[in-house]
Amino acid sequence: MANFPLATWQVTAPAAVWTEDNSPPSPGINAATGKWGFDIASTATKAATVDSAVGYLVDEINALGAGIIVAAIYVYTDGTNPATSPLFVNFVYQCGSGGTLTFGSLADAAVYGFASTTVIFPPTAGPSFGTVQTTYSVGGVWVPCGVAGDLRRTTRQRAAASSSDMSGVSTDVVNWGEVADLELLSSVFPAGNLTRWFAATQIYATAAGRNVDDPNNTLEGMLQAAATGVTFRLYRQASTTSGTTPTTYVEAKMPTISSKSAAEDYTSAVDEPRLWSTAGLLLRGST
Repeated sequence: MANFPLATWQVTAPAAVWTEDNSPPSPGINAATGKWGFDIASTATKAATVDSAVGYLVDEINALGAGIIVAAIYVYTDGTNPATSPLFVNFVYQCGSGGTLTFGSLADAAVYGFASTTVIFPPTAGPSFGTVQTTYSVGGVWVPCGVAGDLRRTTRQRAAASSSDMSGVSTDVVNWGEVADLELLSSVFPAGNLTRWFAATQIYATAAGRNVDDPNNTLEGMLQAAATGVTFRLYRQASTTSGTTPTTYVEAKMPTISSKSAAEDYTSAVDEPRLWSTAGLLLRGST
């Protein structure tokens, strides 16, 4: 699932309540702003960090001191083998008595990838672990899910020049720094990752491996986030060549969002309407 490249942005991690079986509800998990849709601590474990929404959720559950230990593990393919489009998360846990996670709305649950306001963690016996996998992609992510893709980066230097003497023979050059224009490229990807209309239509959702009710992981959603001025992290792959430190993302914004109004403006049809590719999806970041 979820071939790179991948774009992620910050979202609000919604509030929730954890209730352990035969115990009163917890004091509650507060909402937290500025959490990324994708952020991992290691490519070996693919565990979410506390800086991600799902990582924050499990960290808060663990901090309650209840009889449960939870980890959020992203499920993705880092390579050129074909993958379906959802960026699922496995919530792997130990909980002798079981428990229930409750959200205030379906929209809140969907940020964490859940399709219901009530998520049940069945009890696990002894040292064994249970797993609850999300039904949806997590929020704050767009993955084209082509078999291959890349980020093209063009670095330009901004400068200003002025005459240094009356004749204008020589000049002083004042450097204003460098900027990088990035183009997010992918091979063909399913139409289900383009807009909510395609994503909610069964034939296109099936081709993309999506649930028709999944509101996440569309280019349309990414553009809506861009219109609010968010900063994106663009990943070419999950990690450096060392295989342990996920530092290959580039931070950038989308300066041209106001001049284009639809997801189709940033894509081209390869086999309309089933398959599309990104074309001219430009962002600007620092070097």
